[in-house]
Amino acid sequence: MRPPFDIEFAFKGIIGTASPVIGVITSFQEQIEWHLRIASLVVGLAVGVMSLVAMVRKLRRR
Repeated sequence: MRPPFDIEFAFKGIIGTASPVIGVITSFQEQIEWHLRIASLVVGLAVGVMSLVAMVRKLRRR
């Protein structure tokens, strides 16, 4: 027969695993923020270029 599930043991395992991950994320926070800013800039530029291309195509049809 299987022993009952120990919820306290599971919580300790989850917290023990999550703590170092949160520490790594915190230490790399500045680099992550920099990459997110660059990514958002690239996406914004791509949307702008696609809008410009759509406007030029619309003007050429007339």
